[in-house]
Amino acid sequence: MSDSHGNTPAAWTAVGVMFLGFLISGFAVPAEKPWLFFLGLAVVLGGAVVGKVMSMMGMGSTVTYKDDHNPEYDDHNPQYDDHNRS
Repeated sequence: MSDSHGNTPAAWTAVGVMFLGFLISGFAVPAEKPWLFFLGLAVVLGGAVVGKVMSMMGMGSTVTYKDDHNPEYDDHNPQYDDHNRS
């Protein structure tokens, strides 16, 4: 699994809270309780906020995404010239 695949406390907490929100909303539909449905949606949004805050506190992924190019990409290196590819 990739290091940036969300295997962090921030990601797990966000998913757990959001899952709880979806369960609440899912229960509210057959129970015909619109207020409970919207409460569940609020919990889902709260999960996103909690995950972002935890990530900003350093409990999220620190992996940065790299460009498609080789990190040692050189404009003058013919090996990386798109026109010289076979």
